[in-house]
Amino acid sequence: RVATLQHMDRLRASPAQGLIGARTQHLPHQLYIAHEVARRHAPRVLLADEVGLGKTIEAGLILHYQLQTGRARRALIVVPDSLIHQWLVEMLRRFNLRFSIIDQARYDDLKAEEDDVDALVNHIFGDDDAVNPFESDQLVLCSLDFLVRSEKARKDAVAAGWDLMVVDEAHHLAWSPEQSSPEYDVVEQLSGASQGLLLLTATPEQIGVASHFARLRLLDPARFHNLETFREEEQHYEVINQVVRRLQQAPDTISKDDRQALAGWLGDELDELLARDDAHQAVIDALLDRHGTGRVLFRNTRAAIQGFPERQPLPEPLPCPDLYEHHQ
Repeated sequence: RVATLQHMDRLRASPAQGLIGARTQHLPHQLYIAHEVARRHAPRVLLADEVGLGKTIEAGLILHYQLQTGRARRALIVVPDSLIHQWLVEMLRRFNLRFSIIDQARYDDLKAEEDDVDALVNHIFGDDDAVNPFESDQLVLCSLDFLVRSEKARKDAVAAGWDLMVVDEAHHLAWSPEQSSPEYDVVEQLSGASQGLLLLTATPEQIGVASHFARLRLLDPARFHNLETFREEEQHYEVINQVVRRLQQAPDTISKDDRQALAGWLGDELDELLARDDAHQAVIDALLDRHGTGRVLFRNTRAAIQGFPERQPLPEPLPCPDLYEHHQ
């Protein structure tokens, strides 16, 4: 028994706790994002990897870590109706996380299972909706379409409260300064009822500036409150990006022009950062925290990740059908 407790203590102290138990191939770019995000309290981030790089795995790793370490206890996954069973199987097969699907039929059944004591309490206090099906399980999976169709279910999902919510295919949530889609409105309501939020979406280049801003607005409405302000800020990001690239490429020197630019962005703090042993990294971290999307956007591209096999054409000539020969 003592040996078991000691072993459990070693596991809890391991920096890889919550990340190594998954039945997945441990790819560096996925582990980096999972380790960076999962350690945060109530992480609210945008996972915008290119298609095929494993956003679902990254979200699962983050969720698994948060649950294993006690940072989260209640989690909600909201996906399109066509992906419900795919997510159910992936979470169980890869992470041993048993999510309960709540659809209209199960929602109605759970509402009908109110016992006599609950009925008496509801009668005394006049609360006809005391039974909340979304509080029946800690890990819940449901479709966005269901929440859009059912106002009662939507209200119950919001009232239940969540430690972490995952939304897949978030780039399909339509929004503009003038109006927003019902799907976007539902996710916006749920995002306010969840401490942590993971939005899985296409890359910003694919969805456009306004749509990208709409996703960021869900993560941090106080920081991203105005589209035009965001557009103006974006014009300066490229200049900052160029300076950061030069700092990464030449870690021992800073040009006069770059120093002046950094002084304008960081003010008096620049001298303190440059006096540190890890001066360049400290400056880069300060820029990430103060400018652009900071640490809420994570995006991997195939061009930036090494080790993917290259496709090679293997031509195989096919016999020409007689019909083609007759028409020549």
